[in-house]
Amino acid sequence: MSPVEIFAKLGGELVDPPILMPAAQPLELSGEAVRARLCVFTDANGEECALRPDLTLPLALAQAGAGTADETIKRYAARAFRLPSVPGDPMEFTQIGFERYGAPATADVDAESFALVCEAAASAGITDSMLRMGDLAVFPAFVDALTLPEGLADALKRAFRQAGGVSALLSGAHKPPASGLSARLKGASLTEARDIVAEIFALAGTQMQGARSLDDIVEGLLAQAAEEEDEEAPALARQTLEAVMAVECAPENAADALLAIARQAGIDGVDPVLERLSARVAGMARLAPDFLKSARFGTPFGRRFNYYDGFVFELIAQDGDPRRPFGSGGRYDGLIRDLSGGTMDMTAIGGVVRPDRLAEAREARQ
Repeated sequence: MSPVEIFAKLGGELVDPPILMPAAQPLELSGEAVRARLCVFTDANGEECALRPDLTLPLALAQAGAGTADETIKRYAARAFRLPSVPGDPMEFTQIGFERYGAPATADVDAESFALVCEAAASAGITDSMLRMGDLAVFPAFVDALTLPEGLADALKRAFRQAGGVSALLSGAHKPPASGLSARLKGASLTEARDIVAEIFALAGTQMQGARSLDDIVEGLLAQAAEEEDEEAPALARQTLEAVMAVECAPENAADALLAIARQAGIDGVDPVLERLSARVAGMARLAPDFLKSARFGTPFGRRFNYYDGFVFELIAQDGDPRRPFGSGGRYDGLIRDLSGGTMDMTAIGGVVRPDRLAEAREARQ
């Protein structure tokens, strides 16, 4: 069977959403891995538009606007558009994949979704790979379990999404002297801060440009002002979070390594996340054992994709470029809620393969 036929076993509907979308949507949601590679242009009306960088975002937007929380499966074999990550990569390419909305957020569903991507790869002649995986729920769980001040906890979760961000924040390197506009906004309410920034824009004759709204800018400035006032993390929190960020091991050892850190710190609350991680890895090994032979778990892995918030994985050809996975997927349970303004709350997980990269990986093995 082909990858399209394998994913068809899930059922659901084969779709091809609009190629064009407002640029603000992928700019805000894609994260650093994709944002710089977006194909963005201005249309005849002066609006910024983007070619869809993947199929996940336009399908999530459609689901958020559908007004139903019933379990739904969408499948696709369609074109996506991104500037090349490495020389020689195409700007336009096909993705074959699926998105599952409203399915139980369990380790079994995670493992089944992973196994489907592996089965699609195997149908193209790839029976093993380098697997990189992570769980973006792990770091926030440890932050919450440490019961840090709210401002510091929020700052740490934001810093996690940036390479080196956690280390810089924990070392105090993120705290410049209070100055400029953020210093002026300290203690201001959201309404007061909005009025101040709007007045500055009006006096300067500045027009809003790009993807960010006035509220986005104000919220960012208020967050910066709050971070400048945050107390430093206690020594135990620094040691614990640095240890969590450093976990890099075989997937079957990840839950035990993280649990040992929690026990050393004397904290509770992370067990459900780690139990699900352990069960997920066991399911992956049972359903797709060949793809676990060269596998690594890393706590920071996947953080560059803003909309993912749980299990994430990439499959790369043996000895291949890690920037060019032929299969990938992950969980983004909070995205539909965010896109719908809180009116819908649905779990979401997806998986995808790149036929062009599968062909390259197959040829490299011959």
